[in-house]
Amino acid sequence: MDFFTTTIIKLSLVAAGITVGYIRESKLSEANRTFWLFLVVAGGGEILEWLMARYFGNNFPFYHVFRPLYYGLLTYALTMELGKLKKIFRLSIPVIWIAAYLNGRYFQPPDDNLNTVIISLTCLLQILQVLFYIAMLFDRYNWHQTLYYYSFWIAMGILIHSIISFLTLGIHNFLEIDGQKAVISFLIISEWIFYASFVVNLLLQKRHPES
Repeated sequence: MDFFTTTIIKLSLVAAGITVGYIRESKLSEANRTFWLFLVVAGGGEILEWLMARYFGNNFPFYHVFRPLYYGLLTYALTMELGKLKKIFRLSIPVIWIAAYLNGRYFQPPDDNLNTVIISLTCLLQILQVLFYIAMLFDRYNWHQTLYYYSFWIAMGILIHSIISFLTLGIHNFLEIDGQKAVISFLIISEWIFYASFVVNLLLQKRHPES
C-alpha cells in the first residue's frame, strides 16, 4: 500500500473524529475537547507530512517540529484526568521541547536525520502516562465509568501506537528488506488504531453525572 493511500485512510479517520467531536461537543469532557483539538492539528500535520514527502522528498523536518507538539497536546489532555501525577508529566512538556531543539540543533539535524532520540523518549513517556492513567481508572472507577466518562479508548490507542513506534525504531535497521516492510506495515496499522481510538472515545463519551 503506497504512502498516499495510507495517508488518505489516516485523514479519513481524523475527519471522522473531528466530525463526531464537533457534533457531540456538549457531551465531551474538557480532556476530550483537548483531544479533539489535537485531531485538528494532526489532520493538518498529516497533510503537511505527505506534501513534504511528495514534493521535497524529505519529511524529517516535520517530525522534528510536530512530534514534540503532538507530545505536548496529548500529555496536556491526558493529564487533565491523571490526578496527582498531572504536574510531573506536564513539566515534561517544556523539557521535551527544549530537548527536541537541542537534538535538532546539535545531534540529529532535520536536513538529513530523523529525530529518533526524541521519538523514542516521547514514546516511553507516553507509555508511562497511559499505564499510570489506566491504573488510576481501574482503582477509582467501575467499568461503565471508565469506558464512558473518561478517555480510556484514546489512552489505549496512545499505548498501542507508542509501543509499536518504539519497537519499530529499535528493530527496523536490523531486519532484511522484507522484515522492514512488515514492521512498517505494523506501524501504519498502529496509526490507524491510534486515530480510530479517538473516533470511538468521542462517540461513546457521556457527560459525567457530577458535571
